Amino acid sequence: MVIARSVRTLLGILTMVLGTTQAFSGQNASKPTVQTKSVELTHLVSVEITVFSPEKDLVVPYCGDGEGRADSLCILPAYLEVQTSRGWKPVKLRHSDAVLGEVPLDRRRLRLIPAGQNHDFSMSFRKEEFAVERGQRLRVVVNAWPDEESMKTDKQAIHLTSPAFECP
Repeated sequence: MVIARSVRTLLGILTMVLGTTQAFSGQNASKPTVQTKSVELTHLVSVEITVFSPEKDLVVPYCGDGEGRADSLCILPAYLEVQTSRGWKPVKLRHSDAVLGEVPLDRRRLRLIPAGQNHDFSMSFRKEEFAVERGQRLRVVVNAWPDEESMKTDKQAIHLTSPAFECP
């Protein structure tokens, strides 16, 4: 019974492989084709945060529209920290030869948060890119500015830190 099921599974896989090979080898050269080069499973961690500005207006750069009403934060004006035995440290990249790209100032969008109001943001990252593990305590640091001009000159940055959360 187990052997028969294994043989059927193996035959099914061989049929799929042979069928794909035959489709590519017997395809019409004048028709467009699509080939699958690779398939991978990625683990995307998404953090939703709310920035509240009780007394003064704040400007927060963001890079895209997120799910619902949350704007996606740009990496670098916003970043992750991990709790270590020596306190909170910026999260390192998993691969030493990797480099984070920064969105140029002129491509960032700005969200004005008026005094006394709040706004939702999201930040997503792949665990494969950052040196984080399940169960580690992380937090998001968001850089905000009092106005657009101070953001452009990177003066008077206000560092806002989220509560800690456990990496899933």
